[in-house]
Amino acid sequence: MGVGVFSLALLRVGGVLRGRGVGFVVVGSLILPLAYGVDWVVHDVDLFLVNKSTLTDAEFFEGIAREFDWDYGFNAFGGMYYEVVVDGEVVRVDLMENLLDVYIPEAIINDALTFNVNGVEFKGIRIEALIVLKAREATDEADEFLEKLAEKIADPKTNIELDKERIIKYINQYPEEERESIKHKIQTKGIYIE
Repeated sequence: MGVGVFSLALLRVGGVLRGRGVGFVVVGSLILPLAYGVDWVVHDVDLFLVNKSTLTDAEFFEGIAREFDWDYGFNAFGGMYYEVVVDGEVVRVDLMENLLDVYIPEAIINDALTFNVNGVEFKGIRIEALIVLKAREATDEADEFLEKLAEKIADPKTNIELDKERIIKYINQYPEEERESIKHKIQTKGIYIE
């Protein structure tokens, strides 16, 4: 699937959520092609909810799914997701929040950048935040993600300049006992911050 179907899913689901007063920030890899112009294989759309919860407002979110004929379910972390058909492809849209192992500090959400999709403005986390979140994930998939991203950042054609101070600022939002591990993971994957 190309990035286009994910952009359309973002426009569709994002438009509905906004129309219902739900605030969100794009937090997954979709920010790479949409906000930074990086050629990246995207697998889903990750939206971090800022003013509603799928846990406490489950009926609200289930009602939206029924109204628009979207399938929905719950992931291993307790968050809800929608499955939306776009151009004959099923696109998963995760509705994320700080539940169980998922923790995105408010400082990262509040420092979001703005990008446009077909003239519609969205907020998304910065690439520095995505790096920190993936390093904290500590999975094989996250490690591979960071290695590929390090290659893209090193490629002068991508023209990405990381704000190393911002990365440190984001790392420092996590408990002290996690910080060295996050820094180490980032640097061993080829993204040098010191």
